Amino acid sequence: MAEKTVEEFGTESLLDLLRELFAFPDDMLTPATTFDELGLDSLALMELGAVLEERTGVELGTLVDGMSRSEPLSQVAWSIAHLLPR
Repeated sequence: MAEKTVEEFGTESLLDLLRELFAFPDDMLTPATTFDELGLDSLALMELGAVLEERTGVELGTLVDGMSRSEPLSQVAWSIAHLLPR
């Protein structure tokens, strides 16, 4: 995933990153899937946050810390997108 702006980052970007980092099969990842359903714990979310920060150049620590593991991935992607430069 290359550096993205808010207009470019979306649910598919997040799904692609989850496939890349954790090797989830396509059928497990939908916009409605949650981190709980994927079995991702707080350490996995920290890893995801670190990679997102590295690739976007935006501090996402508070977003990752406050992320609900029961939130749909589409909502997580929306929250991330709105922290990126416009």
